[in-house]
Amino acid sequence: MDAMSANDLDCVLDGNAAAGRLQEIFVLEITTAQIQCNACSFSGAVGSLRLYAGPMGAVLRCPHCEAILMRARHTPYGRRLGMTGTRCLRF
Repeated sequence: MDAMSANDLDCVLDGNAAAGRLQEIFVLEITTAQIQCNACSFSGAVGSLRLYAGPMGAVLRCPHCEAILMRARHTPYGRRLGMTGTRCLRF
């Protein structure tokens, strides 16, 4: 890994600086976004995934290999979204 120069550090901000860009993404219609499975490389709309819903939240699986692509749930501490099985999410 390359060492950072003093000029590189001038461009480093905290996550709050990305709020505008992230807010543009997270208000879009999620079911039409294209998602790619990290396990089998399937690509399709989020709406084409298989939903397994229960008291623990929503688990969305790949329709081809059944890998878990997304987990969404409410907890006493806030909303949680996990996407460890997702290679890419494109709006």
